[in-house]
Amino acid sequence: MKIFLPDYFYLIFFISFNFHKKTLIYSQSCILYPVEPIFLGGGKVNMRRKIIGIFVCTLMIIPCSIPVLGESITLLNEDNHVQKNSHDFYQNIDDTVRSVAEFESVDELIITWPTGWSEMQAYFIDIIHAAEDAVHIRINIDNEMQKTWLISDLTTAGVSLDNITITCIPTDTFWCRDYGPFFVEKNDELAIVDFSYVGWLMRPIDNLYPTLYGRMNNIDSRFYTNFLLCLQGGNYMTDGNGRAMIADGPLHRRFLNRFLTNEEIIDVLKSNLGLNEVRIFKSQQDDGTGHIDMYSKLLDENTVLVGAWDSTDVNYQILEDNAINFSKLGLHVIRIPMLRNSSSEYPIVWSYTNSLIINGTHKKVVLVPQYHVSEDAVALSIYQQAMPDYEIRGIDCRIIIPLGGAIHCTTMTRPVIE
Repeated sequence: MKIFLPDYFYLIFFISFNFHKKTLIYSQSCILYPVEPIFLGGGKVNMRRKIIGIFVCTLMIIPCSIPVLGESITLLNEDNHVQKNSHDFYQNIDDTVRSVAEFESVDELIITWPTGWSEMQAYFIDIIHAAEDAVHIRINIDNEMQKTWLISDLTTAGVSLDNITITCIPTDTFWCRDYGPFFVEKNDELAIVDFSYVGWLMRPIDNLYPTLYGRMNNIDSRFYTNFLLCLQGGNYMTDGNGRAMIADGPLHRRFLNRFLTNEEIIDVLKSNLGLNEVRIFKSQQDDGTGHIDMYSKLLDENTVLVGAWDSTDVNYQILEDNAINFSKLGLHVIRIPMLRNSSSEYPIVWSYTNSLIINGTHKKVVLVPQYHVSEDAVALSIYQQAMPDYEIRGIDCRIIIPLGGAIHCTTMTRPVIE
């Protein structure tokens, strides 16, 4: 029997990114290794500090990770057949946890401010204006100096600060949907499940966000699988009743989840999010992320919005098949146009499903991407007919969509546990 060494070193690399989330590292020999959160500090750290942090964490992890690997790593026998250790640590399903749906009641909208990028700031200002009468808004920045600049930017844009909280939590990017907390209900209280966000190697600070947010807001945090399972929030949606959907494309991209089969990923999600059923759908070929939110949206527990391509598009059959599979789950499927920016050298995918439902404290609104084309009105009409109790508000997403995401990717809402 032998360990597949390339996978072993990948796991060490994973662990080096993730164990720095805690001030203590635990090994099965009950040795506690103190770790200073080297990635933290005022503002964004430079590449040198990131490399040093990874190197230091790796050196500290090796002696304490070997016994853990002995119980959890996938091994290959001499015939190169997979042999699992008898210790299946991710099979302990927690029935007290419920994954909360986006369309349930929320009391906070979370965004991360793009300091120094004026064009992108205008996009976020539009989101703030569209949501400020519906729910409280929390804005992440890196440090106190940026807070002064942000207050000036908001005041100049006519944003009232009465409904805004500014939080200093360092981040690498503004894609807070992907690196943000997985909010769950646990024993009638709000809790956080934190999976790893290391698919994008240049974003180790983003990976810290759920931990810091949870501690800052006194929210119970559980870290059962964060060192093993990589999952971005944009590739997850749930009906709130124990069923979840993800897309296959990002699950094993680059070196993601090299130790887990799709079946094992499903087991991890069930165990940590209190799910009864997880369905894997096909990703689009070229939308930038492969995330499920680029082509579908659960509007309520019985209704799903699914994109529809022109029959000549490379993604046409993928979404037709996905729509059929959604309907087989007993969901009412509503189709909405999918578009491309034909004037671009690269045919960027324009998604209307990358929207945000805010079942807010004060008002119910839906923020829908707009691209200044005739199909915008069609998309707004589809949402309004499907969600008559909500105000449907369009947001110009032409600045953000070339980066591979839109409103849903750049926002996060915190649910209310009632």
